[in-house]
Amino acid sequence: MHPSRSTSRRLLRNGLLAALSASLFPLFALPAAQAIPVVIPAGADPSVIRGDDGLFYAFVTSDDWGDGKGMHNVAMFTSFDLVDWMFAGDAFDSRPGWHGDKGTWAPDVVAEDNGYAMYYSLGDDVNPCIGKASAPELIGPWTDLGRAVFCAKDVGIGGTIDPAVWDDGTTKTMYVGNFRGIYAIELNSDGTAPEGNPVQVADDRFEAPYIYERDGYYYLFVSAGNCCNGQRSAYRILAGRSDSLTGPFLDRKGQDLNEGGGTLVLAGSEQWGGPGHNTVVPDDAGDDWMVYHAIPRSSITLPSGAPNRKGMIDKITWVDGWPEVGDGSPTSTAPEVPLFDLPVHVSYAEKGVKGDIASGGDEFDVVVRIEAPADKAYSGNVWLQASMPDYSMTDPLTDPIAVDLEPGEVIEETFTYKVPGNSSQGIYRLFACAGPTTDEIVEYAAHVRVKPGGEETD
Repeated sequence: MHPSRSTSRRLLRNGLLAALSASLFPLFALPAAQAIPVVIPAGADPSVIRGDDGLFYAFVTSDDWGDGKGMHNVAMFTSFDLVDWMFAGDAFDSRPGWHGDKGTWAPDVVAEDNGYAMYYSLGDDVNPCIGKASAPELIGPWTDLGRAVFCAKDVGIGGTIDPAVWDDGTTKTMYVGNFRGIYAIELNSDGTAPEGNPVQVADDRFEAPYIYERDGYYYLFVSAGNCCNGQRSAYRILAGRSDSLTGPFLDRKGQDLNEGGGTLVLAGSEQWGGPGHNTVVPDDAGDDWMVYHAIPRSSITLPSGAPNRKGMIDKITWVDGWPEVGDGSPTSTAPEVPLFDLPVHVSYAEKGVKGDIASGGDEFDVVVRIEAPADKAYSGNVWLQASMPDYSMTDPLTDPIAVDLEPGEVIEETFTYKVPGNSSQGIYRLFACAGPTTDEIVEYAAHVRVKPGGEETD
């Protein structure tokens, strides 16, 4: 999400979030145990944007999760806090058919007049293309343009995938690139065709460009290496900056990204391989968070055989004007998590869930921690819901418990739940939800369990 876009400073109009001001704090932080990974089962090439409803929406590359549903064509997820995410469906029922049977990769979602635009890649070794879909709301429905915004042969460059659009309110600039150079291309006013000539801004070591503006500079984040080479993946994130959208983008040492430069921001670790294709999202406290994907080295593929690219977050620290992430490896900024002004905060108490949610016939207790903001009371309900192995959401599993908290008050509520005896094999996610009614969720916390015989995923 780009801070200069109109959506980046939009706030809830229905009262769920307060306006940002000096009286914003204290804000809520989430338990470290929930921090990473955040988008599961797959969160490759994430694009994250905040909507008018206060929710964050993540859009990810199409993948077959092995859940029996086939290809998820640009899966969508929602979150109140960048940590707990809920699957919200697929943007497309099927692949766009105007360029053959190509997978929809690397979406980038931005605000536009009267709604939102999603730019996406259709990979092709000969003539890759950028497509566009539009929607009145972030949840859709998404209507495809039905043709290319442009393809490689239209603009005379190769590697035209991984779109990232910067809209300053006057001009739309798209960045594309896939190891044949990163290019900036001006679009026409409605973002449906190229208008300017491509300008190369980084060399052919990179793909997955992303632009972020801060303190008068445009920061170009790019990914290098092979994203999906299993245990040998050397995918990593580098950056350069410029005072111009078309560069030159220089690294910390002053070297041009077009001439071998690039400041390393994030690379793999013993636990996580191939971190890359990032976006940057600010929280309500003004801190920036990198959202990206990485592969757990202990489980490098999904059940379908697709790369197991989980959605991740880490905090960015700006040092002398340059982005740094912890020790430079995934999850290294934990237990820090984003801070948000929410009407209430729900989390699982340390004693958490006793038993295994997916054990048919088992009865177990779930202890939920509920906290009101320091400066305002909260009255509402708390209840449990779950997503099933096919990622569909259940109705409430428990009767709602009414709570009436004074400012800053913290309570714990225990729910007892018996899992139906016909529970199917697979991953279950238990959500502790809060809101005025069970039809209006204002916050939730997610906990992951699996059926006996598998391993827990959190």
